Amino acid sequence: MINQVTTLKMTEFVLGEDSRKDATKSLKSLLKHTTSTQDKQSIYVIINIKIPILRQKDYTPRIIPLTHKLDKITSKSILLITKDPSTPYRKTLTESKLTEGIFTNILSFTKLKSLMKNPKNSTKLFKENDIIVCDWRVYKFMPQVLGNKFYIKNKKVPYKIQFAPQDPTIPKKERSKDVRCDEKYVYAQLKSIIGNTSYIPTDNGDCVCVKIGYNQMEVSELMENLNCVIDYFVDEDKFGPIGGGVLRGVENLGNVFVKTSDSISLPVFIRSKEEKEEVDENDSDFDF
Repeated sequence: MINQVTTLKMTEFVLGEDSRKDATKSLKSLLKHTTSTQDKQSIYVIINIKIPILRQKDYTPRIIPLTHKLDKITSKSILLITKDPSTPYRKTLTESKLTEGIFTNILSFTKLKSLMKNPKNSTKLFKENDIIVCDWRVYKFMPQVLGNKFYIKNKKVPYKIQFAPQDPTIPKKERSKDVRCDEKYVYAQLKSIIGNTSYIPTDNGDCVCVKIGYNQMEVSELMENLNCVIDYFVDEDKFGPIGGGVLRGVENLGNVFVKTSDSISLPVFIRSKEEKEEVDENDSDFDF
């Protein structure tokens, strides 16, 4: 317990000391109520937002760096979708010791389109793969090709990747023809995608839901990950302009809660005293 408190004091909690105490209290309560099951349960932060994040829909997940990583590459089944042809990428990634066996399947864009014409294939791909990563050059076609099954409620929206670092000597109009494949670069992206958390921006919602960890983690670890997520949304200087800092400060943050998929929402940050009293009353069935 001493180590937990020391760790949290070393890093300033973005929402202040009162919220740090509330968040610690809420997370302890969530963990207590998940100890009765051996199942691994995800813990989420629910962030109410006071300003629009986007002007139009965007299905591209934004990676949020976490101090305590969520998963390892070896714990997930991964489908890779490449531009045509897939041969140069398949050869490099399957022959390298670093990336050998990482992907459950590697499909070219044309092959994927052909498979998705059969609903049974679509269901098979959906069930057999935890994570889908897609070549940035064909990424924009994924909503149409994969269909609603993968996108409704953001169930298995693909992540965008590049196969090699950008080469400044290649003209912009020629980058789509680049067939370089750097297995270390690909591996680093996969490690980031799977180890960290992410969110998909919304153009009309008033809240976002982001995974911060699991019930098997320590309160101190969940607190640090929670702080990472809040910081990512409010600190424009550190995380802008791509994905982070979209709220441009704590003043555009509404109420913040933590919860599991089947629990009530417990408070981290409440805007007004009246709202806090209402939340405390509604949460009275939880033993703090």
